[in-house]
This record gives sequence, C-alpha cells and structure tokens, in this order.
Amino acid sequence: MSTEEPISVLSTHDQMKEAVKEKALGILKMDEKVKRLSDDIDKGDTNLFFLEMFGKKVMFTSKLITSLQTAFGMSFYEQVSKRLGELAGYEVQNQYKITGSLNAEAKSYLDTLLEDLKYAPSREAEYKSLHEIHELTKERTGDLVEIPDSTVDVFIKKPDGTEIFIDITTVKPNKKEFRTMKLKILKWYFLRLSHGDISPDKIQTYIAIPYNPESRTDNTYTRWNSYYDRDDLLVGDELWKLVSDGQFSLEDMIDVFKEIGIESKENIEKSINTDHF
Repeated sequence: MSTEEPISVLSTHDQMKEAVKEKALGILKMDEKVKRLSDDIDKGDTNLFFLEMFGKKVMFTSKLITSLQTAFGMSFYEQVSKRLGELAGYEVQNQYKITGSLNAEAKSYLDTLLEDLKYAPSREAEYKSLHEIHELTKERTGDLVEIPDSTVDVFIKKPDGTEIFIDITTVKPNKKEFRTMKLKILKWYFLRLSHGDISPDKIQTYIAIPYNPESRTDNTYTRWNSYYDRDDLLVGDELWKLVSDGQFSLEDMIDVFKEIGIESKENIEKSINTDHF
C-alpha cells in the first residue's frame, strides 16, 4: 500500500486568491519599498520638522502609502481581471485593439446623443438604435480598421461566444470623463457589430469601477448618473464576479490585501528606527 501523501489541489477560487496576491506583491514590491523608504528617512529624505512633530512611523507610513498608490495604478486591475478570467476558462486580453467600421450615420447618432437636453440614458434603447443603423447600412460597411478610443482595457470571450469589452476607470470619474466613456463603449458596440459575424446579444460593453467609494456594503452608485445607464457600469463586486464567472468577489479581494498587510507588518516594524518615536 502506498504511503505517499495525496497531492493537494487548490480549488479555482483558491487559485484566484493566490494569483491576485502574487500579482499584487509583484506590483507593490513591499519588502523592497519598506527597506528603501526607511533608509531614505534615516538619510534625511523627509521633512525634518514634520518628522519631529509626528515621528518616523507616521512619516514612513505616509511615504509608503504614496509609493504604493503610485505603483498600483489601473494596470493592477486590468492584469488581475485577465488572470481571473483565464482561471475561469475565458479567453482574455488586456489592451485589446477593437477594429470595425464607423459609418456617417452611426457617427452622427453618437455625436448628438448626449447633446440632447432631454437625454435620458437607456442602454437597451441605445444598443437597439445602433443595431438598427447597422442593419440599414451594413451593405456599405467600409474597411475594418482601428479608430481612436478603440483600446479595450479588458476583452473577454466566453465559451458561448459572448464578447465583453471593459473600460476600467477610477472610482470617482468627473462629468466629462463619464460622457467620454459612455460614448466610447457605445462606439465599441457598433464597431463590433460592423464585422457582421456576431449576434447583438453577444456583445457587452462596460465602464468598470474597481470598488464603490460610496459604500462598502452595496453597489448603489449615482455619481453623474445622468450621463450613463446604471447597466453600463460594473461597480466593485459586479466587476470581480463578472470576470471570474462568479468565483471571486470584492470581499475576496479585500481578504487578499488583509493578508498582505498582516504579512508585511513585522517587516515594517523592524524597518522603523524607534529613536524617532
């Protein structure tokens, strides 16, 4: 009888958590930053007066957070979305270049849509209008080329043929940014339709926000909501569950960063010279 230990196989959910943690650590480079920033403060690279006011621990923490936020950026969310999607069994690409043909009728519709003083956002109605324009003009479809704003942060193709195009943004876009993104995702919808090889119901375009700055407990989000339909947005949990086929949530993401914080705490404490406390 074999006495070998059975090989432990991680569940897809656990693989996702490990992948997110690995990606976060790779971008944040915690150990390297902790040592460098602590050494910098010891060498005088900080405000001397604030150092005496608050002590090294506060000054170090401030520097560390600023450095981590700079390194983090939007690329983390894009890369993590890609890895989660791959583990879920999807085809995924970052910075995907969508091609297509944007004819005069579609361009006119998009150019005037949000300029209407009576504009009322309706994803369903807008998709329908663009599909109707495509049907009426498909015999005149031009060359399928890249056009401005055709770079998709996260492109997903599901086994059933559904194609998802996601534009990941900051958690508090301003009015102008929402207008721009709304028109961009509608343009993507028409560009994909113009290929003529996909059913309209298989195309989904979204603006994505990594977490909800207005609430941790629900996905109510109303910022500048006169410029988009709420169905255009993926907020927090909606994003992570969509890209992972429901196997990874916002709480899972939070848990990963809790783990990183706990594991980094001892190293951070050791790197702080308590003489300045």
